[in-house]
Amino acid sequence: SDLRHANAEYLKGKIKDIPGITPYAFSPGVTRAAFHIFPFRYKAEAFQGLSREAFVKALSAEGVPAATGYTPLNTMPFVKQAFETKNFKRMYAPAELDYAAWLERNQCPENDRLCQEAVWLSQNVLLGEKADMDDIAAAIAKIQANAGKLAKK
Repeated sequence: SDLRHANAEYLKGKIKDIPGITPYAFSPGVTRAAFHIFPFRYKAEAFQGLSREAFVKALSAEGVPAATGYTPLNTMPFVKQAFETKNFKRMYAPAELDYAAWLERNQCPENDRLCQEAVWLSQNVLLGEKADMDDIAAAIAKIQANAGKLAKK
């Protein structure tokens, strides 16, 4: 929606200079997004070591619903289990069922890093007023300013 897009761009401008926060960036040629989430990267070292999970909890305590996003799927147990199923063994040659070799070929270090740093705000927060975006930015700045105290809890 136009409102979500406008609020996302406004919020991005409000939080981009907070140390440890890196908002989304569009790929070259992209001018709009659906914003089913508002994503940004969180660097704990800029928040005095406050874990991402503690940051998300603090955001929620400030009334900002947040989540930590995806986990790397290529290392999930179900992938290895799939290699061991009767149907996979029927469909693939033994060399293709070498899970260790498959895993080695499917390393995704940038994705792993993103999965460790991502914070998602749910799309409904982007349906508010500009003042709501100001409140979200203020909550992030407040957590940043008090990170040391929060990290010791």
